[in-house]
Amino acid sequence: MALKTALLGTGGIGRYLAKQARQCEAIELVALYDPDYDSASRLAQELDMPYYAQLQAVWDKPEVEAVLIATPPYTHAELCLQALEHGKHVFCEKPMAPTLEDCDAMLESARQNQRVLMVGQVLRLFPLFWQSQQWLHQGVIGEPVHFSVRRMEHSARLFSTGWRADPTKSGGALLEINVHELDYLRWVGGNYRVVCAQGRQPLPEPAFIQCWHAQLEFESGATGQIEASIIDPAGEYTIRILGTEGVIHFAGFGSEIHYRTHQGEEQTLTAEQIGLPDPYTHELCAFARAVLYGDPLPCDGHDGREAVANALECLKAIGAKW
Repeated sequence: MALKTALLGTGGIGRYLAKQARQCEAIELVALYDPDYDSASRLAQELDMPYYAQLQAVWDKPEVEAVLIATPPYTHAELCLQALEHGKHVFCEKPMAPTLEDCDAMLESARQNQRVLMVGQVLRLFPLFWQSQQWLHQGVIGEPVHFSVRRMEHSARLFSTGWRADPTKSGGALLEINVHELDYLRWVGGNYRVVCAQGRQPLPEPAFIQCWHAQLEFESGATGQIEASIIDPAGEYTIRILGTEGVIHFAGFGSEIHYRTHQGEEQTLTAEQIGLPDPYTHELCAFARAVLYGDPLPCDGHDGREAVANALECLKAIGAKW
């Protein structure tokens, strides 16, 4: 049995999700929607399936049970609400929506219509990130006392044109990119609050915060810090989790993760040894299995909402205005 699904949005991430969905036996992609004729027709030809330039055509197809929303963030809420009201289950790309009001409306509609709503906070399913949570759960470094995430990259060009250049549509780099790290921190450390944050826009474009950092306080009593930039030409992605009995550290999407205890016990695992499926295929299969069989989601609508809330809290502490 496969979940008959339509893809809404055939841009870069939509094309990738479509191809990964083809790797999941629990999903059958049956239709594409995008008002951009060229983009939609090219992908439809590649996948040999129908495409539509009008949403109503998708809603009118009774065989469509679910949708994958892979459009710009400012469109997520409207598309999600329409889908839910037409009885479709929803997988929505991150960030869930640019405002908490939109996120809450999406959650309430999913509840009222008794439909599954998943948000693609896929970082949880990358092997090294997933393994760090497993080790924490196993207690290999005792109780976590401090979390540190540093993601420095040179991606300003990505935000130079189109909807990404408008922070009211994309949320800027903090919502479009770092919502991943903010979700990861909550996943491994529990709920937290932003103690303070600073950010700057040193270059004239893109017109939003380009480098920032924040200090966090977790409900558990642990502390945390996150630092990020889209204008760092050297680049660095590091995660360190200090516990009462040792430390876990890894280089983001790198090849291996390591822990070491005060007693000298240590272990290193490579992504290949961890052996997870492709993260994007994994999340889509998990969505389909949640709909079809009631399996638990790796990241639900509430998780997506909290990631947005944490991002907006950071922006508020920074004093960002757009």
